[in-house]
Amino acid sequence: MSEQKHKLLEVKDLKVSFFTPAGEVKAVGGISYDLDYGEVMGVVGESGSGKSQEAYSIMGLLQSPGKVVGGSITFEGQDVLSFTKDQMTEFRGSKVAMIFQNPMTSLDPVFKIGHQMVEMIREHEKISKKDAWDKAVEALKLVGIPEAEKRMDAYPHELSGGQLQRVLLALALEPVPHILILDEPLSGVDIEGEHQLLEMLDEIRTSYDLSIFLSTHDFATLGQFADKVILLNKRM
Repeated sequence: MSEQKHKLLEVKDLKVSFFTPAGEVKAVGGISYDLDYGEVMGVVGESGSGKSQEAYSIMGLLQSPGKVVGGSITFEGQDVLSFTKDQMTEFRGSKVAMIFQNPMTSLDPVFKIGHQMVEMIREHEKISKKDAWDKAVEALKLVGIPEAEKRMDAYPHELSGGQLQRVLLALALEPVPHILILDEPLSGVDIEGEHQLLEMLDEIRTSYDLSIFLSTHDFATLGQFADKVILLNKRM
């Protein structure tokens, strides 16, 4: 018999709760889905529905008092919830990357964009600063940032929210992950910006054969982009 091929990502009956002095608050209540190679998964829900907590659970970034209280997460057949600290670090470094809703919280305001990109690239690759700089510039060009070399000398506060989001996208592709998770990337973006971002993500998905996990409250836009869509309801 041939060996059964695992799905890229499988989430089964995932439950996440926060344990507060007032008692247990259920954030995610039994979500199940699978994401295959090259697919786009959309997660739709209003604020408080558990979209971010579900994504943080995959990344191993769920903060106390939050806790996964049930279900499973498997990546290519491996139990993500049982990963050691080193395994999770490697998983986040080369298999799954996440772009958070507020890009300013992901970049250090006191260092220039170029410095931060070079340092992050060299964490994953043993290359010279010059080669890392060149890779960073090419990555910025890939995600549509004009005057990429000039932007390398800018501080985070000197770029718009949309440009910062593209910087993080460039970083997420170094190295290219299997899954790219985006938490509310359409928030605060106008209609034209939404279309530009989704077109770019589709080009990147096709070029790199990666899967995309995208959470948003905008069902209409996501429905045109995603292969699969799941709806999360706010838990009372």
